[in-house]
Amino acid sequence: MSKIVIIGGGTSGMMAAISAKKHYKNDEVILIEGNNELGRKLKLTGGGRCNVTANVSREEVLLNVPKNHKFLYSTIENFGPLEIMEFFNSRGTTLKEEDHSRMIPVSNKSFDIVRTLEEELKKIGVKIMFNTRVKEVKDNYLIINDDINFKYDYLIIATGGIILPNTGSDGSGYNFAKDFGHTITELLPAEVPLVSNDSFIMDKTLQGLSFKDVVLKIVNAKGKVIKEIKHDLLFTHFGISGPAALRASYEVSKILEKEKEAKILIDFIPSVNIKDIVEDDYKHLPERLIKYLETLKNNEFDLKYYLKNFSILIYTTRGFNSAFVTNGGIKLNEINPKTLKSKLNDKISFCGEILDYNAYTGGFNITLAFSTGYTAGKFVKGDPYDT
Repeated sequence: MSKIVIIGGGTSGMMAAISAKKHYKNDEVILIEGNNELGRKLKLTGGGRCNVTANVSREEVLLNVPKNHKFLYSTIENFGPLEIMEFFNSRGTTLKEEDHSRMIPVSNKSFDIVRTLEEELKKIGVKIMFNTRVKEVKDNYLIINDDINFKYDYLIIATGGIILPNTGSDGSGYNFAKDFGHTITELLPAEVPLVSNDSFIMDKTLQGLSFKDVVLKIVNAKGKVIKEIKHDLLFTHFGISGPAALRASYEVSKILEKEKEAKILIDFIPSVNIKDIVEDDYKHLPERLIKYLETLKNNEFDLKYYLKNFSILIYTTRGFNSAFVTNGGIKLNEINPKTLKSKLNDKISFCGEILDYNAYTGGFNITLAFSTGYTAGKFVKGDPYDT
């Protein structure tokens, strides 16, 4: 009998433990968590409601992964949105679909998602060690808590990125990976609100206004639109937030690596061509926005133009303290994409945000945490005897 150990009781770690026990029933599976509870970060997602996945195809999931999506082809085939929905629905935690295909528990409580995972872990016989901090990872053993040696035969590292460190994502997993010779790419905040010092932001002219399904166009220094994003948007005291801004942050950050600022154009009524706009098309928009746009009119541009091409300049992001995802992680050419096992040590696997990919919020990032966790557990020893 082998001892399979998973470090990290977050989304990917819990699913890795469930998958490992499912596929290797006679082996001992142990989940090590530094906190006194599982899924602490998962409980915070979606404003405490937890958007567990999106009711879309596997292909659509990968279209919502701006970085290194090709690496994830095999994992999403193993365990995608349909499997995630079936997992929770079949265990009594019914999901409902909201706008943008988001799947939320009917109870509107993320606690129910974590509870379902924890109940499954206990039901199938996974041992859970709470309040256990891994200090070092060595070949075939861990050093935990008070320098206690803890042996393993196979190890899955699911320690997350470096956002929300108070939940346990303190970056320790990167150090464990480096100890085995792995390379860690540059770590940057992703899915993060954007900061502007434009006068209407500094004056709080539009602060607090929110919009459904606007289109953001990200423009590079040459004036070329490099990305269009349709989603909800919020003006804040520092700039813009909401799903549209978060999704734009990846491309914006790349521009800011080379330029002092990045330009975003906002289309408030994308369903209507500029030449066809009439008052009825924009009367649903906040009066405060219309009044401000009226002040911008000149001989060259009119209200219609600004409704379709409102400009905001971004000069930085809100950083890791406000980010939802870590951009960067273990270099993927050092990981087998079909099994998520290390190419440098066949006893070690990785899953979740510690890997160098990032996906959009709205269910896609959590989908890939479940997907990579399931794959890492399934192939932790190679090809499982029970598929």
